[in-house]
Amino acid sequence: MNRTMLALGVLATGLLMAGTGSVANSAVGAAPAVREGISFELGRRDFRNYCAACHGIGGKGDGTMAEFLTLKMPDLTLLSRRNMGPFPREKVIGIIDGRADVKVHGARDMPVWGDWFDSEAAAPKTDRKAREEIVRERIESLVTFLQTIQVK
Repeated sequence: MNRTMLALGVLATGLLMAGTGSVANSAVGAAPAVREGISFELGRRDFRNYCAACHGIGGKGDGTMAEFLTLKMPDLTLLSRRNMGPFPREKVIGIIDGRADVKVHGARDMPVWGDWFDSEAAAPKTDRKAREEIVRERIESLVTFLQTIQVK
């Protein structure tokens, strides 16, 4: 029950910050190495709105909600280093969209963003195929942004 309430609180905080723009107006600590137009900007915006509360605005695991979580948030700027060089793009996509189990999160405390983005894409004239494309693009953009904050 407490974990569920915490997860809902984290999600509500992220949504509140997304609505007010308070996270979206913050500066990212690391300068991105590559900018890919709208994909980069969409990924940066989604990271700030949905991920920064736990993972920190710079991805270092120091978000405002991190202290309330049962496990330490990972430093997302070290994903390439931990993977011995190459950025683990497919693995990160799987974690974000919910296909992959995240051992450090235990019972999947991290929201399944693929489902969340799908519900946001729902509209009367948006068919299933279009929604799937929207979800895929948002996750790809988010992963592109994460790739730009990697440190060597």
